[in-house]
Amino acid sequence: MSTSYLEHPARVTRRRNGAVEVHPEAATAPQTVWVAVYPGGEGEAAWEGLRAHPSGEGRAVVAAVPVFAYDLNLGDEVEVVATAEGPLVAVRPLRDAGRHTYRVWFPDWPDLAQDERVQELQDELQRFGCWFDVYSPHLVAVSAEPDVARAVADHLDAQERAGRFLYEVGRSTA
Repeated sequence: MSTSYLEHPARVTRRRNGAVEVHPEAATAPQTVWVAVYPGGEGEAAWEGLRAHPSGEGRAVVAAVPVFAYDLNLGDEVEVVATAEGPLVAVRPLRDAGRHTYRVWFPDWPDLAQDERVQELQDELQRFGCWFDVYSPHLVAVSAEPDVARAVADHLDAQERAGRFLYEVGRSTA
């Protein structure tokens, strides 16, 4: 059995007036909480590592935008337990912060060094105050507050129909 560990390479950020702003909670998150995500295949397990803040005994608040885990969002509180090896594992959600997560997949680009699609999307969604967790030049997670989530989804849907990218919703429930 093989195991994949998918840890985010960057912190949660957004663009505001041309400058990059790091989410205050993400900037100081002292720990990683591991969340079991989809099985990668026969005999393979996958875990997503999310930055988090302890919020009490056996509790942590997520300070990342999940790229692979469903029904978990920036600011949600989870119950955690330490494994025998030491790392913390999320057992179950405790408090939903109300945010919505969207995953955006950009198709191949001939020159990734010149690829500005993520920055363009950040600029487009700046008016909604969205936060971004850039996993790779192809895959970005977007966090939207509840009051703008529908407008963000509408924008992403229109851009997907225009052929710019593919997107999905990170909530399987309303």
